[in-house]
Amino acid sequence: MEQDTQAFEPVGPAGPPPPAGPPPRALLDDVWPWLALLGILVVAGLLVWLFVFRGHQHKSHVVPSVVGLRQQAAIARLTGEGYSVKAIVGPAKAPRGVVSAQAPGGGSQLPKGSTVTLQVSNGRRAALPATTTAATTATTTRRATTTAAAPTAAVPAVTGQDMASGAGQVEAAGFVAETDPVQGGGTPGSIVQESPSAGSQAPAGGTVTLSVATPPSPPATQIPDVTGKTAAEARAALLQAKLTVKTAYQQGKPGVVLRESPTGTAPAYTQVTISVGK
Repeated sequence: MEQDTQAFEPVGPAGPPPPAGPPPRALLDDVWPWLALLGILVVAGLLVWLFVFRGHQHKSHVVPSVVGLRQQAAIARLTGEGYSVKAIVGPAKAPRGVVSAQAPGGGSQLPKGSTVTLQVSNGRRAALPATTTAATTATTTRRATTTAAAPTAAVPAVTGQDMASGAGQVEAAGFVAETDPVQGGGTPGSIVQESPSAGSQAPAGGTVTLSVATPPSPPATQIPDVTGKTAAEARAALLQAKLTVKTAYQQGKPGVVLRESPTGTAPAYTQVTISVGK
């Protein structure tokens, strides 16, 4: 008699499950649009910050207060903040060379590149009108008029100083500084002589000539364009560029540089002539 035979596999522990297959394509198709939308929102937010908030910061800038500062310090402060400066020297209660008023005032909102006007004291109060004394007798009438003499100021001692600092003090005293390059002793760029001499009285608004020592072979330097600036601004900019300055006058907008010569590139300490309107 035949017997049925069955083969049995040995029973052991179950093996690891087979690895999961890739996610269904339908799920990926649902996720990508959301990721793209998130990226667009991030870029849009960055653009808003750049063009709105940062642009607002550039447009709204606070003008620093410089009333009470010396003229050169006030100009340096305002130009450092990105403003143009117009300085008007005239009578005021403040000491000579000190800013007595500014427009617009400190704390105002003003875009960079705009002009701030400074009123700088020349050390004299506003002149009073000429006084007239009348004396009457029975037969004649006499009239005597008293006219104030032209104001003068003391020339500051700046010999030995660098030309930019010395010229700034001369202008703060109410004069126009003219710097002349000279060969000879002295540190290049330093003032070796001044005329009129230090301590002497000279007409306010007149010219004080400062002789500036120059090296034998000065390097070339770029002459800044100062046309359109006030005379004081132009002289300060040229002196900072290691150039000497002479001021001439011609018909035109008062106090503003109409042209300059030479232009372009020149050896350091070259004298640049600026023509200022009168």
